[in-house]
Amino acid sequence: MSTTARGDAFEQRVYDALSKELRDERLCASPRNAKILKKKAYHSRDRGAAIITDVSIEIFLPDRRRPSLVWIFECKDYSGAVPVDDIEEFHAKLQQIGEDNTKGTFVTSGALQRSALAYAKAKGIGVIRLLPDDQINIVMYSFRMNCRQRGMTGLQKVSDLCQPTPTRSNRLTAAFNTCRWRCPGGPVELRS
Repeated sequence: MSTTARGDAFEQRVYDALSKELRDERLCASPRNAKILKKKAYHSRDRGAAIITDVSIEIFLPDRRRPSLVWIFECKDYSGAVPVDDIEEFHAKLQQIGEDNTKGTFVTSGALQRSALAYAKAKGIGVIRLLPDDQINIVMYSFRMNCRQRGMTGLQKVSDLCQPTPTRSNRLTAAFNTCRWRCPGGPVELRS
């Protein structure tokens, strides 16, 4: 199998697994106000062209045509550990797509180098490991947003939007759950 075919097959597995998680309401979005997409193009002002994403989930507030949050998933099916360069490149893409309303999660079949995991944590990028039986293992769940720009002033509103479902199952295990925001009163960090 070519590397392109292998990558496409892994992206399909990620899409299918995330679609199931979204349908079963095990993500921090409801299927009533979100749609999952493959190979969606988002405009980059820096490039003057589109950035094609592997998988994305667009989350909409009621009665809105534009998504209030775009959750981008970068998929890598490497036989070795993912290097920090890949996480840095993904972070740059997230900033170009829309820093203020974009969430990034890196999905891999293997491990990340220690520096790659540290960089992802520092930049608020989530990390998911897709296991061979298509089970999702959340290695790091990190969610940043700017409360003022989202129009949210109270922590309660933000936590309602972000907190992962507390139910744990064999399909969804969280080794490290963190939600962080840069709010008007300073940084807020929640751990579940």
